[in-house]
Amino acid sequence: MTTPDLKRRRVYTTIGNARSSLQLLATEALMTLPDLRLAALALAAALSLSPGATAFAQNTEAAFRTSTLNLSATGEVRAPPDIVTLALGATSEASSAQAATTQTTQRINAVVAALRRQGIAPRDIQTQYVNLTPRYSDNSNAPREIIPQRATTALMVTVRDIDRAGALMDIAIAAGANQVQGVRFGLSDPAAAKRQARDTALRALQDNAAQVADVMGHRVVRLVTVSAQAYSEIVMTANRVQEPSAPGSRFEPGEIVINANANGVFEIAPK
Repeated sequence: MTTPDLKRRRVYTTIGNARSSLQLLATEALMTLPDLRLAALALAAALSLSPGATAFAQNTEAAFRTSTLNLSATGEVRAPPDIVTLALGATSEASSAQAATTQTTQRINAVVAALRRQGIAPRDIQTQYVNLTPRYSDNSNAPREIIPQRATTALMVTVRDIDRAGALMDIAIAAGANQVQGVRFGLSDPAAAKRQARDTALRALQDNAAQVADVMGHRVVRLVTVSAQAYSEIVMTANRVQEPSAPGSRFEPGEIVINANANGVFEIAPK
């Protein structure tokens, strides 16, 4: 008799003995009427061992018969960016909240008008936040007083011709923007690059499974489970300037890196 057959027989014998003992205990308890609680517990335990235990034994037997590989793989795609997002803003300080807000609004309106004259569509200009903050005196020996009020408005501007991004930032600064909070490169259609990276990771996963199984003298029988996820690394330059920069700003776009991870479980068998 083989080793799996002996293990299977031991499992079934143990279950059968436990079931018989519990059924006998239940019968004896029922003959003693005061011990109804013990009888109920014994019967429940005996019943629970019947179908569930058989399934457990079958699963245990299957575990001895099946070998699996749990592997992971990665994929990478590099693509030149075709859009750039400028994070611009305007901030003003004045003795009153109304004066500070008015000055900032005038600056932002002038920036938006200048960008639209350059062909930037309304859908590519978005207000990110508006902030009004009082500034207090820092004299610790005297009561704190509000010195000026500071009003800030921030814009996100999407530029679809990245070669014009530097010139457009210069135009925005000349029109009144006095904050540059970041420059971010991206892809207008990241889904296509993510699919390519995912497919690369899945093919690598399949190749890895075949190679590992072969080294171990096995073959891949089937794929049991698989998962894959792709994500892109955002290329961002974060610089904050309060004064207009020198004209002729230029940005180097580099490349966008899209990575993907794939995980899979493979059933294998001897060749």
